[in-house]
Amino acid sequence: MSGASNRKLIRWLGITLAVMFILPFAVAKLASECSGMALCMMLFFVIDPSYSIILGIVAGRNIKALWNLPLISAVAFLAGTWLFFDIHEPWFIVYATTYLCIGVVAMLITNYIKRK
Repeated sequence: MSGASNRKLIRWLGITLAVMFILPFAVAKLASECSGMALCMMLFFVIDPSYSIILGIVAGRNIKALWNLPLISAVAFLAGTWLFFDIHEPWFIVYATTYLCIGVVAMLITNYIKRK
C-alpha cells in the first residue's frame, strides 16, 4: 500500500471514529431526554446511512486499499452505540448490518462506474 493510500485510510478512519463515536456520545450525554430521542432518530436514519454511502463511494474509488472502511464503520457504530447509550440492544446489530450493506453496495456501484 502506498503512502498516499495510508494517509487516506488514516484520515477516513479518524472521520469514522468521530462520526460513530463522538456523535453518539454527544447525543447520549449532552442532549435532554426529549431532544435526545429526536437526535437519535436523526443519527440512526439520516446521518449514519448518509455517512455509509459517502464512505462506500470513497472506498469504491480505491477498492484494493480501502475495502475495509464500510466494515470498520459498522463495527465502530456498534461499539459506539453500545458504549455510550448503555443499552445492549440486539437491534443495533441490525442497524450495523444495514449500514455495512449500504456501504458495500455504494462501494461496488462506485467501482463499477469507475471501470466503465
